[in-house]
Amino acid sequence: MTVLNIAGVTLEENRDRLKIVLPVRRQWVYLGIYSLLLLVWLGMVVFGIIFTNRIAFSGERFAFVFTLLLLVFLFVLYRLGRIIWRQWQFYVANREILFLFDDHLVIRRPVSLLGITTAYDRQYVRPFRYDESQHSPIFEYGNRYVLFGLGLPRPDAEALVRFLNGRYFPNMAEE
Repeated sequence: MTVLNIAGVTLEENRDRLKIVLPVRRQWVYLGIYSLLLLVWLGMVVFGIIFTNRIAFSGERFAFVFTLLLLVFLFVLYRLGRIIWRQWQFYVANREILFLFDDHLVIRRPVSLLGITTAYDRQYVRPFRYDESQHSPIFEYGNRYVLFGLGLPRPDAEALVRFLNGRYFPNMAEE
């Protein structure tokens, strides 16, 4: 078994899974943009709820139809907020955790008790590789390219790719 010796990366292993904790390089511009968007979204939701409440109980003859339109708008706003919230969590996380089980792979970017978690069926995960254009380790899952370890320098990222491929894709021919 290959040993992984990268500064800032920790490994924990038990009989069920391998856990790899990777540091994440903060992208302050995106974090600022999504923080601003989150505040604007929150203001819009509060104003939308107050405005919808005022219209619904105004007693005007158009109130019912206008309230329905506002409720549709609030639903669309809610869906937009979920997207903004997910992106904000992605950029605020300071670490990334890979859980490698026998049958699936989980990538988690924790933010306190919250955070983004995505799971992938290992049957459809292709071998890991270093992507030159993204400067990051990557794997293919079906027709998607999944990036991870964005905070690692190139030599460390390549060492991580060699470790993961040596362990989970031992029959893969080196290019």
